[in-house]
Amino acid sequence: MIKWAKVLSTSALGTAIAFSSITTSHAAEMRTAKAETTEHVSISQAQAKGIALQDCDGTVTSTEFKQESSVYVITIVTNNLERRIVEVSASTGKVVKKQEVKLWTQNQVKEFVSKHYKGAIQSIIFNKEMLEYKVIVVDGKVEYTLTVDGLTGKVIHENKKELQLMPEQKIKETAVKQYSGYVYSLEFKEATSQYIAVILKDGTQYTVTLDAFTGKVVNTSQQEVKLLTRQDAEDLALATYAGKVKMVEYDQNTAIFTVKIIKGNTEYTVRIDAVLGKITYVKQDKLQPLTENAVKVLALKHQEGKVEHIELTTENSITVYVVTMVSGSKQQMLKFDAYTGQECS
Repeated sequence: MIKWAKVLSTSALGTAIAFSSITTSHAAEMRTAKAETTEHVSISQAQAKGIALQDCDGTVTSTEFKQESSVYVITIVTNNLERRIVEVSASTGKVVKKQEVKLWTQNQVKEFVSKHYKGAIQSIIFNKEMLEYKVIVVDGKVEYTLTVDGLTGKVIHENKKELQLMPEQKIKETAVKQYSGYVYSLEFKEATSQYIAVILKDGTQYTVTLDAFTGKVVNTSQQEVKLLTRQDAEDLALATYAGKVKMVEYDQNTAIFTVKIIKGNTEYTVRIDAVLGKITYVKQDKLQPLTENAVKVLALKHQEGKVEHIELTTENSITVYVVTMVSGSKQQMLKFDAYTGQECS
């Protein structure tokens, strides 16, 4: 029994020695393989990208390392809209393969979309990473957002939505932002779904056509204009309603002069378009004559002394107050327009 045990012990020992030898050998092989793999990859990913971009201007959209062939596969979208796939050896840095595919140009996409969709193309944006075009088309009240494959030119996604008319105030803000003037007039054309804005700036009149749904400028024209001056507006008002000018105001946001004229016991409010040079509005208001106390205050501002007598009368179709002033031994007579308070000769 003891001898048999020894035999078994010896056998087990041989097996252990053999297993140990195999394990050591395998580990050595693994280390050798790892070393060989490390030796094969002497070019970094960044270096490979630089090598791939040496003979073209573009953007790297993806990089992949293929371990079985020890190459970097780099995809580039060139500035000339070519899709270039370059394989760079990870050990030598040499280009081992190159493949080029022409992408659809923006003009080709425009032409294709225009054939299949009515309306105006608002924008086209190219996504280099996805190799896709995003196209926005507006057809009346409908806006299409399209995704177009840059390799095939096919529409791979379509989103459709109903648009709402932009408010007039928003259209005005859009127009003014571009021309830094003020909106003289704004008109909506239902037949074409467009706004026509007339903008004034430094003697120049811009006629701007904007899409009523997007606010995008469709067309612009300009011409020089001569606006009325303050004196021009006053002269025009007086030529129509002779009297005394009480006030002249100008609103540049509407290019309108407002002139107030008093004639007899009537006040005329006259509005004049500074662009057209025409009276566009007239309002008449009956006035009440100034009170005697108000006239007395006016008289004392004009002349020192004492107010002896005040009389309301009409002279040459003008209603006036006649005020008799006494200063010492001197007596003086003043006349004031009964409605404006202006001194009359």
